[in-house]
Amino acid sequence: MKAEYYGPLFAILSPFFSSVATIFKTGAVKELSPFIVIVLGGIIGSIILLFLSKLFREKITFQKLKTNRKDLLLVLIFRSLLGELFLTIGLSQTQAVKAIFFTKIEPYFVLILAWIFLKEKIQLKHLMLLFIHLIGAIILSTGNNINIVGKAQIGDLFIVIAMAFFASSYNYGKRLSYNVGPISSNAISMIIASVILLPLLIVFTKPETFGSLMGWKYLLAYVILFNVISLTFWYASLKTVKGWIVSSLRYVGPILGAPVAYFLLEETLSPTQIFGAAIIIVTSFMIIREHLRKTEPNSLS
Repeated sequence: MKAEYYGPLFAILSPFFSSVATIFKTGAVKELSPFIVIVLGGIIGSIILLFLSKLFREKITFQKLKTNRKDLLLVLIFRSLLGELFLTIGLSQTQAVKAIFFTKIEPYFVLILAWIFLKEKIQLKHLMLLFIHLIGAIILSTGNNINIVGKAQIGDLFIVIAMAFFASSYNYGKRLSYNVGPISSNAISMIIASVILLPLLIVFTKPETFGSLMGWKYLLAYVILFNVISLTFWYASLKTVKGWIVSSLRYVGPILGAPVAYFLLEETLSPTQIFGAAIIIVTSFMIIREHLRKTEPNSLS
């Protein structure tokens, strides 16, 4: 496989594992608590990632961390702390189908932030692709019941805020992945966030909450699928693919995760939702083609 294909591939695999992980994360949050999922899940995930960084010979040195401390700090704040807090608490207070819809706002935040802070030009065709993409996501998430996204509740608001924080981390995550490595970047930001949030776990979590065996099974599955695999693919994709493209390709997550949801939860898509899924697949293909066209040898600067 050519090197330029790895970025888009990782960008597609990341939301696939993320979508499957969401099934287990929802179960873990309800069986245990949001803070157990974030803190203990982060600790377990970071330990696995540190082992993998040794296995793949990604060297973590103090000099690397010192040189990239600004990017590490901002990824830590926007993604590992604020983003994860708002998302996890939001998921515990809203319906899953509504959560899927609200997470689709992330690419817009990525584009807007790049336009404001990085002075990147927003092409009309990119906006049109994202707009059509979003329509497909709405149809997929709501089917015929559009009223499900009516009056917002606090959980919905928390998820939207989380997407804004996640979008703010893309540029810093890109540099961090390139300079430190995707596995090491993921492990370091995750373990630091877990340590920072540990006091909240101790204060706000009742001892009996730790007793759910099923909750721990859900948590372990979530950690492996999301903290270890999905997030590492996210960092890896940012090394070669623009942030707004990586973000927009997260729309394919529900498409790829639907068969898993069917086998685990016996959930199916209605004909209307399948139509929305088809829109997402087509626009995702067009987005990937846009990236590959720009990475051809004669188009590189």
